[in-house]
Amino acid sequence: MGRIIVSADDFGFDEDTTAATIESFESGVLKNASLMANMDATKLAADYAADNPQFSWGVHLTFTRDTTEEPVLPSADVPSLIGPEGMFLEGRAAQIKALAGRFPVEEIAQEMSAQIGRLRDLGVKVDYVDSHKHLHKFPNFSKALVRVLPTFGISLVRNVQNVFVPAPSKTRPTVLLGGALRRPLVARWRTTDQFFMGDGDTSFDWWDKVPLPSGGRVLEVGGHPGTNEPWRAHEAEQLAKFVNRAAGEGAQLIRWRDL
Repeated sequence: MGRIIVSADDFGFDEDTTAATIESFESGVLKNASLMANMDATKLAADYAADNPQFSWGVHLTFTRDTTEEPVLPSADVPSLIGPEGMFLEGRAAQIKALAGRFPVEEIAQEMSAQIGRLRDLGVKVDYVDSHKHLHKFPNFSKALVRVLPTFGISLVRNVQNVFVPAPSKTRPTVLLGGALRRPLVARWRTTDQFFMGDGDTSFDWWDKVPLPSGGRVLEVGGHPGTNEPWRAHEAEQLAKFVNRAAGEGAQLIRWRDL
């Protein structure tokens, strides 16, 4: 049986998400979570992370928004990363711009350094990075990672998703481009062999359908715990059930730093 990293994204997004993530740590579901550097509950999440160094902590690099996400740096320093309101672009717009290579590497690198640095300053021992809406997989973000992460001694980076339940259409962009985006990431960074994350569909249970890794392979399964939003509550439930299943079948649940 292989090894499994179970992780939470969006730690620090708001008080509800942060409280639900902490509960998942306390109940034994989680050993890993990535923090957002400039959100309403960032300090609350960072305090918990600093007090619990036995877990692995990441930076949820944020360059797109769902609500009010904005840069750590002054807007004037990163004008190409934001919209007219001074916040990051919304998800789909940011992904299209990233795919087209229209985010400057220099501005990405500056903001990336500021986000990691802020969490370090708050006492978080950073082991790995991932990103909001998975923007780190696109070429200019990959170039920024190469510039920034060695300065912080970070070598662990989330893989591009390659496990889907149910199987996606072969014309889905993530599937079409996945191999090309994955190759440079795998070549440069320490990462997992496989990565799965649900799509927020509250009508679909995936906990008993995701294939467990074998032959020494490592699978990451990610989620976004919470209680106020139905999709977050569903993901918290799915993560808990998946962990019980994986442990029951003999899988080893590990931290990012155990890679």
